[in-house]
Amino acid sequence: MIRSGWMVCVAGLAMTLAGCHQPASNGNSSNTAASTPAGPAKPAATADENTWGTYLAEQGKLHGKDVGMKPYIYVIPGGDSVTANARRQNEIDSIVHGIGPILMPGGMLILGGPDAKQTTAFITNLSTQLKGDVMKGIVVMVVSEASEQAADTAALKSSGATVRFITM
Repeated sequence: MIRSGWMVCVAGLAMTLAGCHQPASNGNSSNTAASTPAGPAKPAATADENTWGTYLAEQGKLHGKDVGMKPYIYVIPGGDSVTANARRQNEIDSIVHGIGPILMPGGMLILGGPDAKQTTAFITNLSTQLKGDVMKGIVVMVVSEASEQAADTAALKSSGATVRFITM
């Protein structure tokens, strides 16, 4: 189960790297849309995990330009199936025991998924398992619905993370 979360992270990083090679723009055109990017379109709730991973990677590129390290991306599955619950727990374990200890200040963790309530429940559960100030200096980008911002920010406060909330 941990492998699937890790594969999503690797796929998201690959998509991020693929997006780094932008073609040179023609100096003759005046494009005002380039100065204010609209952002990626939110995928359907039924979209597959790779689509959501790509969406989160694009949000990271758009809103994480000041972060020097490559982000760790976690697509939080929706639903209450045994598989979804086990996957969320495996991702929490991965962050607490795997990623957390190696993520250094200046790094970024991107969390999001098709179900905003499940993402908030995931973040709340994660925060109860993190030691205080363990993520100090680390940017945690939460991509979710605006209605979840207060709960997500409050849950991550004790971790010391710099929370960056992005509305889908």
